[in-house]
Amino acid sequence: MQRLVGRYDLIEQVASGKGRALWRGHDVVLDRPVGILMLDRDHPHAGEVRAAALRAARIEHPSILRVVDADLDDGRVLVVTRWLIGATLADQLAGGPLPSLEAVRVTRDIAGALTAAAAEGVHHLVLDPRDVLLTDHGVVLVGVGVRAALAGVKPEGDPDQVDAWRLGAILYAALTARWPGEACAGLPAAPMVAGQLPRPRQVRAGVPVDLDEIAWRALHPSVAHSLATPQAVAEALDRLDGRRTWPSPEPVQHLPWRAVGIALVFMLVLAGAGLVGWQVWQDRSRTTASDTSPTRSPDAGGTGTTSPSAAPPGELLPIGRAQAFDPSGDGEENDEEAPLAIDGNPATAWRTLTYASRDLGQLKPGVGLQLKLSGEQAVGGIELELVGRGTDLQIWAQRDPTATPTAARPLAGFRLLTSVPGAGDQMTYRFEPAVQTQVVVIWLTALPADGDGYQGGVADVALLS
Repeated sequence: MQRLVGRYDLIEQVASGKGRALWRGHDVVLDRPVGILMLDRDHPHAGEVRAAALRAARIEHPSILRVVDADLDDGRVLVVTRWLIGATLADQLAGGPLPSLEAVRVTRDIAGALTAAAAEGVHHLVLDPRDVLLTDHGVVLVGVGVRAALAGVKPEGDPDQVDAWRLGAILYAALTARWPGEACAGLPAAPMVAGQLPRPRQVRAGVPVDLDEIAWRALHPSVAHSLATPQAVAEALDRLDGRRTWPSPEPVQHLPWRAVGIALVFMLVLAGAGLVGWQVWQDRSRTTASDTSPTRSPDAGGTGTTSPSAAPPGELLPIGRAQAFDPSGDGEENDEEAPLAIDGNPATAWRTLTYASRDLGQLKPGVGLQLKLSGEQAVGGIELELVGRGTDLQIWAQRDPTATPTAARPLAGFRLLTSVPGAGDQMTYRFEPAVQTQVVVIWLTALPADGDGYQGGVADVALLS
């Protein structure tokens, strides 16, 4: 086994390209898996890549794949990152557009990541759906700064505006499963109308007007009130608070998440015809699906054997037990209060601990409330009364009862039903069609302010047939 710079063992080469290779490795010093991009000694952009990686390493943001090292080994440049499990947004969109709420969440997370990068003088410049990794812990952006350097791409004009356009394109793609331009990342090009790019609402009926407008303003820097920076896009999405019950414009089908080891997925860059593209091991990803990988598809059946409920639509389902759900922490989160969330009294509540920051003090990716039914049921919706306003939350349903959530994979065996950024104190969401499951988790990933700290919780919850 080869060891680089005295600490990185090369385990498996997972991809290669001209003058470069990607390895799954192991950091023997910190005892953790890593991804290692290795450039040949004569790679034409080796110096730029290492410089870009060193700049990217300064960025601290939960939605950016962390560069942990940029070193030299016998004249070869090494860029080392965390090794993550997930699937790309490109894979997800191959199954169709995202629901509106999910499109907002994904785009908002990316906008926040690009805003943090811009504050350090780093820009992505070549962002497309293959650079967006969907993991158990949320959205992670890869290739910030490094992918452009690897391809020798430099900004033409304002780099903030370049990244803002790319954000608009991501939102456009999330809403339509089409790319605003030539075909990209496996997505077909958006159709042209009278020689012009159409609005998302012209491509897919029922796209919410406000999301259509945000995508349009980001893609057209010359229009009035254009969104010319990632921060401007983020702020525009933040102003959508309260519009969380958009219906899906039409039935949406998605591919299940694939459990693919992805680290430096930006490494295989192919430049040509004035466009930047890249290749990851897609065929390999299609053969390594894991049963514990969550899926964003709400229409997949559960794995239990209990007969589904025959209750009329909208009827309340009896919740047998509520308990705190904290696999990424110490396993306890005001457990004794959990039954208060299902006692029918909104004046009582299960509350989280108090944290020093909105993102749970960066101590863990989330904490939740687990609701267990008496057996597998057809769950058609959820009604929530929350503690405070501004909670970021997700609703997950158990898919595989044999899977065991862990600190690294707190939602193993579950599938994501919906994500709600900045929720108010009340929320109703319907699942179309109903989801067969016995366990539902309300997963809180960001908490509202409460006095000198941040605390969230659930005052009342009902599951509907």
